[in-house]
Amino acid sequence: MADQPPRQIPVSSPVTRSETLTDNPFEDLLPVTTQAVMDRFDHPLSAQSWVMNDPGRRDRCYAVLLLGGQAEIGLRQGTITCKAPALVWLPLGETQRFSVSPGSNGYLLSVAEDLVARHCGDGSGVASGAAGNGLPLRFVADTVHNVAPPDESENLVLLERSFEAIRSELMGNALGASLVVGAHLQIILTMVLRLAEGVMAQRNQHGPGSITFQRFLQVLELHFREHWNVADYATALGISERRLGSAVLRATGKPPLTIIHERVLREACMRLEQSPLGVAQIAYGLGFRDPAYFSRFFKRYMGEAPGAYRRLRRALERVRDDTFAAWP
Repeated sequence: MADQPPRQIPVSSPVTRSETLTDNPFEDLLPVTTQAVMDRFDHPLSAQSWVMNDPGRRDRCYAVLLLGGQAEIGLRQGTITCKAPALVWLPLGETQRFSVSPGSNGYLLSVAEDLVARHCGDGSGVASGAAGNGLPLRFVADTVHNVAPPDESENLVLLERSFEAIRSELMGNALGASLVVGAHLQIILTMVLRLAEGVMAQRNQHGPGSITFQRFLQVLELHFREHWNVADYATALGISERRLGSAVLRATGKPPLTIIHERVLREACMRLEQSPLGVAQIAYGLGFRDPAYFSRFFKRYMGEAPGAYRRLRRALERVRDDTFAAWP
């Protein structure tokens, strides 16, 4: 029998918000079903694909819980390939498409940025309310994460319960559903924080910093692939280079250019480890016009060329796989 083409499933478009949400979570002017959509893929016989690059969905963040099978996520720049178990968080504006292989099992959550901001904090990076407990959930929500909760672990069980609870709330759309969905969204981002190595260390290293520094980090997330210089960031923030340099130096002990380079390097390392693209394609995706310059840049900071870095990481991954395969 001939292979069937992947089935295209459009993610529901959000309703345009014309009024400001009230402070009372039980008095939302918009029902939560206009702010979040949960898709459950349960061992499909053929590949399934979702498309997210419609202009009406630009206010959406996405969370993927992959319980079985494999998935591929097309980003604005590059691709993530993951296998179960996996938890992937995709911030605003990053996701272009999502597909799963036949037989895969899991959840795809689409959530409006407004809902994330209401329940996971503002630009300061700290969740508001007792549920946040001072955790930098907003900081987590602004970054792409691909983490692997151990199979049959308590964290994985808790994640599956939260995704299923959100699905149930969206289906019922009862009184206070937005509050319940927001609480489980906090749990999901807390699990990302718990499982993502280095996120808390990065936050502690930089500290909460000033409002200027936090605004710089937000603008950096949007434009680091465009190779803006320090003057470009200062202009975007409406401040002088000197003031920006002072704010970043106080928060991190490093000049702004170093923070910019470190952000590019983190993205480069993630893509080299997780993406099937070649080094040249990764370089172009990160805004480098010359792959050779990207290789020199990477080696200057990391001590090895991108290809060598990728080979070493994949060799280490094979060693881990072989170790697990030897188990009874």
